[in-house]
Amino acid sequence: MMIGAGKSLYWIGVAGLVGMLAMGGCSKKSVVATTSGTEVAPPKAETKPSGDAKAKADTGPLGGGPLEGFSKSPKDEVVKPPPMMVAKADQAEIDARPARETAQKQLADIYFAFDKWALTTEGKKNLTQSADALKQVSNVKLLIEGHCDERGSREYNLVLGEKRAKETERFLLGLGIRNPVVVTSYGKERPVCTELEESCYWKNRRAHLVLEDAK
Repeated sequence: MMIGAGKSLYWIGVAGLVGMLAMGGCSKKSVVATTSGTEVAPPKAETKPSGDAKAKADTGPLGGGPLEGFSKSPKDEVVKPPPMMVAKADQAEIDARPARETAQKQLADIYFAFDKWALTTEGKKNLTQSADALKQVSNVKLLIEGHCDERGSREYNLVLGEKRAKETERFLLGLGIRNPVVVTSYGKERPVCTELEESCYWKNRRAHLVLEDAK
């Protein structure tokens, strides 16, 4: 009698379980029965975000999305070198060089008598011609070098050479030149002739005019 009742309860439990499973399949929430009798919700299937959702995620508030406003296939960048430019000062120097070199060729040496610094008639004539050339390049610096022959001491000839250079400067300024002028003396240190005769001494007793940077 007890055995029959146990079998009846068993089949009633099985039928109830089948009914619950059938009802669970129609409900919105699925459950799974375990051997312990508890019900557990089955794991949700992983779903991939749509294209729009992914784009929104990529362009979130942190700005981690793709950059906008750029071509996906940009052309090769062409780097152009800067144009060649000549400074105005350099160009002015280039333009003035021919005139300066032409004027230099027109500047004659001025010769002096022995132990004298006074200008001769020939010397004044040559300086007058040189002044005309200097006025064409009045912004160019003029260097006047005083020279002597080898006779006399070094110190004496340095002073004599300076007097010759200064007398030349005074005469040129009197003719109206406006060039910046620098005067120097080399005494007997730079002779152009080394023969021991008067014709050679004469060539060394001179004032030499040099324009700055002129060849």
